[in-house]
Amino acid sequence: MDRDTDDSPVGADALVARAMDRTLEAERAAQAAIAECERQTAEVLECARQQRRTVLECAQARIVALHTRAARNLVRKAAPRSAVAAIDQLSDPSRRARALARLAARLTADDAEANS
Repeated sequence: MDRDTDDSPVGADALVARAMDRTLEAERAAQAAIAECERQTAEVLECARQQRRTVLECAQARIVALHTRAARNLVRKAAPRSAVAAIDQLSDPSRRARALARLAARLTADDAEANS
């Protein structure tokens, strides 16, 4: 007769012991599976973080390049306008006359102060 199937206390204890062993083994397997999932999750997260850093660095480099190009274009476009505006201002006869009058007033004021 099989000891595990009889109604004796020893048979019942053996059944309980085997059931507990199977339960503990299942728990260890579940813990190992969870640990493996956590390890894989950490790998995926680190990979995603690295990709994020790469994308950010690339985006920042592109932004700097765009700003540099835009600044160069502004300087190129603004320089001729600035030169034209300066020439227009300097060639305005009334502006030149006012500037000369102010200069003369300053020079004569300095002379008057120095002579007194």
